[in-house]
Amino acid sequence: MDDFVTETFEDNATDIPPFEFNDYTQRVVVAVMYLVVILLGTAGNILVILAVLLSKKLRTATNAFVVNLSVADLLTCLVLPWTVVATLSKDGLPVGEWVCSVAAVVQATAIGCSMYTLASIGLQRLLLIKRPMTTYRVIYTPKKIAAWLVVAWSIPLLVTLVPPLLDVGAVGYNKKYRHCGFPSTHPRSNDYDLIIAGGLYPVPLITIVVCYVLIWWHLRRHAKKVSAPEASTDSMTQTTRMSMVSESMATTNRPTHNANKPGVSRQGTLRKSHVSRRQTEITKNMFYIVCAFMLCLTPFAICLFYDDSDPFLPYASAILVFNSCINPLIYATKHRDFKTVFGCILRRKWDNIPEPSNCHKALTSGKMPCCGRSGVYA
Repeated sequence: MDDFVTETFEDNATDIPPFEFNDYTQRVVVAVMYLVVILLGTAGNILVILAVLLSKKLRTATNAFVVNLSVADLLTCLVLPWTVVATLSKDGLPVGEWVCSVAAVVQATAIGCSMYTLASIGLQRLLLIKRPMTTYRVIYTPKKIAAWLVVAWSIPLLVTLVPPLLDVGAVGYNKKYRHCGFPSTHPRSNDYDLIIAGGLYPVPLITIVVCYVLIWWHLRRHAKKVSAPEASTDSMTQTTRMSMVSESMATTNRPTHNANKPGVSRQGTLRKSHVSRRQTEITKNMFYIVCAFMLCLTPFAICLFYDDSDPFLPYASAILVFNSCINPLIYATKHRDFKTVFGCILRRKWDNIPEPSNCHKALTSGKMPCCGRSGVYA
């Protein structure tokens, strides 16, 4: 009896065919999603890179990481056409397998680089807000930023490329999902998936969460400290006015430089307050970018841990790469300096670009090459 039940169960299990993404209508829908990402992402990320090239005002340490993020997103958009070809092809991959392998490696590396870049931005904003500017400038020199960016690319590249070279998993055309990725037919594909998941996501995710929680906590405390004196401002106004009369009577017997100190102190306080508000605004913009990335990543992450998610994984993959075209929209709507430079570029008002760089001057004068060492990230 037990043998009969076992044989019946095995027969029923073998009757269920393994999932393949064969519904052509659904494949067209996914391909259209990819095409939207390609068009918007390519144009938007080129615009971000061009804006930083043309305006020295945008050449900051934070924007060094922003440009790196745009380069990663742009690379994703440039290799996505091969995924579109693979998705729409009815008779397998119409190009060489190596093309799909390169596309898969570039896409996985770029997404991993985005994760580590977002984590780097979180650390940078945390240090900028909590540490003295002298400490910040020692850490974020141009050479150290360049080294940081190299690491952000090297880790995902090694995590993606080394295992297949050691015959742990493979990259190329995935017949199951009809796209360029990691074929599930390899006997060690599950091991490769674990390596990818462990190498690209936990460390940057934990870093991002910890950094922005600490930033939120610090800004909340700072807001309470700033708002506390405002409650007593009105009660101090009358006393201040009365003291000004006696101070003006005694001024004639004081050195001139002493009379100027309160004004200098007040200007310094106002300037510091303006910088603080400015950095808080930029930090919020970076947090919006992190939230957008997490929203795009969540469906894909759920599918990885949910056993019956095969029919939804192609859509989750398309949503994941949608992040490549969202960031420029955030810069255009939330970041004042990017918004200004974007407007000048799109309206071809080249002379209105704030703090034009040598690259801008060379382009407008027709002299090349450009984009030298001026406006080094600070």
